[in-house]
Amino acid sequence: MFETINSSPFYPPFVKPAARPLRFPANLIALLNNNLEAIPEQAYFETLVVAPGPPRMAFFTGPDLVKELLVTRPNDFPKGKLQVEVLRPMFGDAMISSEGGDWRWQRSVAAPLFRHEEILQFGSIMSDAAAGIVAQWRAAAPGVTHPIHRQMMRAAFHVISNTMLVGGARQMLDAIEVGHADYYRGANWWVAYKLLGLPHWLPRPGGRRMRAHERRLREAVSQIVRQRKDSAAADNDLLGRMLRARDPDTGQSITHELLVDNIVSFLVAGYDTTAFALTWTLYLLSQSPKWEARILEEVERVVGDAPVASIHVANLVVVQQVLNESLRLFPTAPIVIRDIVEDMEFNGTIVPAGSIGIIPIYAIHRHRRIWEDPNRFDPSRFAPDSTKKPTRFEYLPFGAGPRICIGASFATIEATIMLATFVRAAHFELAQEQQVRPAGRMFLFPKDGMPMRVALRKTAPHA
Repeated sequence: MFETINSSPFYPPFVKPAARPLRFPANLIALLNNNLEAIPEQAYFETLVVAPGPPRMAFFTGPDLVKELLVTRPNDFPKGKLQVEVLRPMFGDAMISSEGGDWRWQRSVAAPLFRHEEILQFGSIMSDAAAGIVAQWRAAAPGVTHPIHRQMMRAAFHVISNTMLVGGARQMLDAIEVGHADYYRGANWWVAYKLLGLPHWLPRPGGRRMRAHERRLREAVSQIVRQRKDSAAADNDLLGRMLRARDPDTGQSITHELLVDNIVSFLVAGYDTTAFALTWTLYLLSQSPKWEARILEEVERVVGDAPVASIHVANLVVVQQVLNESLRLFPTAPIVIRDIVEDMEFNGTIVPAGSIGIIPIYAIHRHRRIWEDPNRFDPSRFAPDSTKKPTRFEYLPFGAGPRICIGASFATIEATIMLATFVRAAHFELAQEQQVRPAGRMFLFPKDGMPMRVALRKTAPHA
């Protein structure tokens, strides 16, 4: 269920929480519909809520508890088995789903590509990707409705394929686009099956399409990996680095299967998250003319007539305020899962071993003890001179601790350049009678898409 507060200032739609911690089968029903509906209302004002289940779930929303799980004692709270097993058919043993030495080695291979100074070199690729979408808008008939989310995905794919995989490949874009929406539609059924201990091959709603998408995407990536191996390319992109990597303990090179695992995970996670973030932000701006005007003024002042580039990012302060607030209201990865492997006591509350530890970032970002008027769209929360800036464990769009998203800086720079380019070029309006409904599955996305009309600014340069 969804509620929209019709008042000024703007309150975007939000997922109405469960009135109380859910038991079986109500928790399973909520999960199948929208996994954010399984978060109890108490999680929006308490620091820890235990839902009896089965399965028993503990919702950690207090900043001190989040820090304990993710930073202070990360080895005591391994990445949730449920989350790992849900991702495994698509991502295999990639860094996103591995632990211990396997995880550390894979991350050490990829980390140099994600250093801030390295990412800044990709600014022109990011700007060109955004300009390519603007060119599509210019070529379209006036007044046409554009599938904004799909276009944001294409822009993000252009970036990741030309930075992570030098030049990319058309067959990978086709493999991702064909069946991608179906994959997400069936994701919550797969989560429910794992909760019930049911195997991947067992028939389930959407299961056949999910398995077909997994095979199609992994085969497309496998073909690229084989081609790069055969050409002995020495490119310094992610795939090139991984092809040259050696295990520090054994000296062995990375296997073909593990290469595929990691490239698939970077493709899916890397381009979906940016696309969703931009989609939500353009929607928020379409409802907030004040902030649209502030971005437009800043971009024109900072960038002038030039293409938006890496050198402008640090000075696009308002753009980043809006992006931060968008990620607060609509965090692209809204839930993090950790396993409780032994009986634990937190602030007097016992969380038994075997409980599923849930860090509901969506609820933390709307927590009543942390945020003033939490459902309100207000980018001034992130102003440089704000006296109420969130602490490290109150705002977690990319997670925290050793397993913080490796692409956080990449995504921030990319989204800043793209959003500045889009707003300078056009004004956005939600399609008439379109209902915006947040849906939690693997990511947080608009359930019915985001069709919008794009009114191009006549004087917009380089767009």
